[in-house]
Amino acid sequence: MNTPGLRPALSTVLLLWIVVGCSENRVSEIEVTYNCAANATDILQLQAELPSFTDTTGVHVTLQPFTGQEKLYAMMAAGQAPDIFYTNTVVRDRLAAENRILDLRGVALGDPFLHRISPDVLEGGMAADSGLYSIGNWVFTAGVYYNRDLFDAAGLSYPDSSWTWQEMRTVARRLTRDINRDGTIDTYGIFIGSHFVELIEQMNSDRPLGNELLLHLPRESIEAYREYVSLMTDGLMPDLRRIQAMGMQPVQLLQTGKVAMLVEAVPHQTLFETLTVRWGIAPIPKFPGKPVRYFRSGSGGLSISSQSGHPDAAWRTLKWIIAGAAVYQPNPVLRDVDFVGGCERRYPSLTGSGFREVWEWSIRYNAGDPRFFVRFSSWTSATILERLQPMLDRVWSREMRPADLPAEVPAINAAAKKELLRVEQRTDLNEGFLREIRKEIMRLE
Repeated sequence: MNTPGLRPALSTVLLLWIVVGCSENRVSEIEVTYNCAANATDILQLQAELPSFTDTTGVHVTLQPFTGQEKLYAMMAAGQAPDIFYTNTVVRDRLAAENRILDLRGVALGDPFLHRISPDVLEGGMAADSGLYSIGNWVFTAGVYYNRDLFDAAGLSYPDSSWTWQEMRTVARRLTRDINRDGTIDTYGIFIGSHFVELIEQMNSDRPLGNELLLHLPRESIEAYREYVSLMTDGLMPDLRRIQAMGMQPVQLLQTGKVAMLVEAVPHQTLFETLTVRWGIAPIPKFPGKPVRYFRSGSGGLSISSQSGHPDAAWRTLKWIIAGAAVYQPNPVLRDVDFVGGCERRYPSLTGSGFREVWEWSIRYNAGDPRFFVRFSSWTSATILERLQPMLDRVWSREMRPADLPAEVPAINAAAKKELLRVEQRTDLNEGFLREIRKEIMRLE
C-alpha cells in the first residue's frame, strides 16, 4: 500500500493492538489510529518501536492493518475512520472535496518539518483548491534489472543510461535462447509487466502525462503500445497469458533464468533480498529524439481524517512515521537524508549495481507518475478506467490492435463529461473544488 515496490505485502495479515503502559510522570495518553500497510514484518517492527514513541510524546498508537478501500469508506461512514491512512491522488481529491480529510495546513503551518520534504513530494500532496491533503511517505522509480551472467555468456556489454529502445530490443534478441533446440524458448530477453506499459508511453511522449480530465491517446501512446505488444509477437518476451498460467512472480523469472532482463520497481526489497544471480540495474531505455521523461511515483501519501479527535497528535504521529520509524528509513521523501547511501549500507549488493545511477537519473529527469490508476482526475478516473482497462487487456492479449483504440476515445470521453456534469450538481462538495470543476466544464464546452 504505502511503499509499492520496496515492501510488498506478505500473505499473512496481522492485526496487532499495541498496548503501552502509562509512564509515572504522565497522567493520560492520547490515542491515534494508523491504518498501516498489511505487512507482517513492518507491523512487528513498528510494534517494537512504538512504546518509545509513546513514552516520548504521550501519544498511544493503535495499528489497523489496511484491509481494502471499501472497508475504509465504511469506517468513515460509521464515524470510525482511522486518524491516519494512505490515499492516492485520485482518492485523496475526492475525500478532500467531501471534507473527509484535513487540509494539513491547519496543523502543519509553520512546522519546519515541511522544509525537510522534497518540494516535488510536497507539491504532489496539494489539491486543486490549493489545500495540502497528504504528505508523500515514499517515492520509487523503475529500472531494468538484468542477469550479468547471461550478458557475459552472450558477450554483451552491460546497459547504461545511453541505451535506446532499439538497442534494448537488439540485446533482448541476442539473449533469447532455445537452449535445447526443441522449438520452445528457454530464456526470453526481457519481461515487462503490463502495469509498467505507461513507462514506455512516458518515454515516447513529447508532453508530460498526468492530471488528465479526459482520455487522450495520441500517436505516441499508440506507438508505445505497439512496441510493447511487439515484444511478445517477436518472441522476445513471454506472453502475459503464459506467465499467468505458470503462476510465477516477475522476480522468479529473473532468478530462474526464464528472462534475462526484467522491468521492476527501484528500490525493490524482495528482489534485493532474494536474488542470488549476479545482477545489475539500468535505466528504462529512451527513444531517440524524445525528451527523457523518467518515472517517479509520487502518487500518494498519508492523510489525516477530518473525524480525528486529536489532529495535532495525528500530525505528530504522521511525521514520526515518515521521518522517525526505523522500518521506513532511509526515506526518499526527505531531502536531508542520503537515501542511496543508506540503501547501499542496508543492501551491500546495491553498490556498483547501477542503483545509484538509476536513482539519480530519475531525479534529474523526473516526469512524475503516468500510471492509469492515478493519471486521471478524481471525478472521471473510474468512468474512464472501467471502459479503457478491458480494451487494454484485449490489446495485451492480442485480441485487439493498438490502432483500434483511438476510435473508442470519443465514447469514453462522452461518458466522462456526463459524469463531470453530474458531480457539478452535488451539494456536499467543498466549494473550492466545485469552482475548479466548473472551470473544467467550461473549458470542455
